[in-house]
Amino acid sequence: MRTIGVVTIGQSPISDVVAELERIIKDSRTSQTVTFLQKGALDGLTADEIAGLRPTEEKDHLVTKLRNGTEVAVDKHGICPRVQQAILDLNGEGADIIALLCSDEFPPLRSEAPLILPANLLSGVLSSISIKGKLGVMVPSEKQVSATIVVYQELGFEPIVVGASPYANGNEILNAANRLREEVALVVMDCFGYNLEMKSRVSQIMGTPVILVRSLLAFTLSECLQ
Repeated sequence: MRTIGVVTIGQSPISDVVAELERIIKDSRTSQTVTFLQKGALDGLTADEIAGLRPTEEKDHLVTKLRNGTEVAVDKHGICPRVQQAILDLNGEGADIIALLCSDEFPPLRSEAPLILPANLLSGVLSSISIKGKLGVMVPSEKQVSATIVVYQELGFEPIVVGASPYANGNEILNAANRLREEVALVVMDCFGYNLEMKSRVSQIMGTPVILVRSLLAFTLSECLQ
């Protein structure tokens, strides 16, 4: 039995994300039986305390959801200490490996157990891919577009970034896919709120390869558990 610790920048539990991670790990035929421990950076906070964590600058704008499904925006630097504490708590509870369920870049985080940071994972994978044409990127908010363009330009791509919340109605994602259609050679769905069903819909519209950060993490976890 191996224990995977996951940290969301919102509130736990995040049953939908964990269920897909678990399914992909199981389907990869890993010999390990796994269990999940979940922590949320907003766990235990009141509505007023969460409101006090609203982002003050677009470059620090993160989107997540509460336990009841409500979408909220939080400041990256404001929640960073709480993310760090959640990681330390999972270390104390015996997690064999820990994953942050956010693909934004964070200041250095400490962990005794191996810690997977999806921002580094995604940039590493993309750095190994060469495409002819532009890169399409979906993020959950239009307020993240400017900062995201800079991130992908630094990786050597010519990005077209669109905002489409995974927590609103599905039309936002379909509209974003149609905006990117025939404009890009590859699409990145850069938020843990995007799921496998959303990826499938985007793939059908785009006709191009689509990278989903949620499944990318799941396959990496599976590889670590082999």
